[in-house]
Amino acid sequence: MHPAVKMLSLILCAIALQMAHWRGLGVMSLVVLAALMHFGSASALKLMKRARWLFLSILLIYAFATPGEYVAGFPDAFAPTYEGIESGLMQALRLAVMLGALSLVLATSSREQFMSGIYVLLRPFGLLISPERFAARLWLTLHYAETMPKSIVKHLKQQGWNLDALLNAEQDAPESVTLMCPPFRIYDGLALALWVPIIWSLS
Repeated sequence: MHPAVKMLSLILCAIALQMAHWRGLGVMSLVVLAALMHFGSASALKLMKRARWLFLSILLIYAFATPGEYVAGFPDAFAPTYEGIESGLMQALRLAVMLGALSLVLATSSREQFMSGIYVLLRPFGLLISPERFAARLWLTLHYAETMPKSIVKHLKQQGWNLDALLNAEQDAPESVTLMCPPFRIYDGLALALWVPIIWSLS
């Protein structure tokens, strides 16, 4: 699948998740879970673990801030509501499915493919932002995030996380970044067309 199609599908997935309710969320959860089991779920599990406090925060905020029927057994001043708990669980599930979809994109795409997908999606906005410059800087950011030693991290902090300062400090910085953009194929268009009935059914 074309990298840009993967990125656009991720955006459409986020839109569909916000429109979906329990039945739609259940179907999307099963699809993403099946795909993760096929392509590997290690990265998804790491993302879920890092976001566990965010899940809890979402649940608590919705449970105690959403008007509705109070849960029995709690003081009225501190009682969560059934509607809030339901909304919190729904939002937490939406976030979990979105993190799973993001993990799928990362697991099935190399760094170069990821960058080329972003580049293709940004080309229509060339008058507002330079897609070449944005993609190159993002590639370099990911490159140094994976390879830089702790001494360079300290240097970046002293320079206010300025990437130009890092490039000036590193003698082995890449002189150029090359992105390979594969051609669009028929199944790429079919993959995007599949989102039309999905979003239509959720609207």
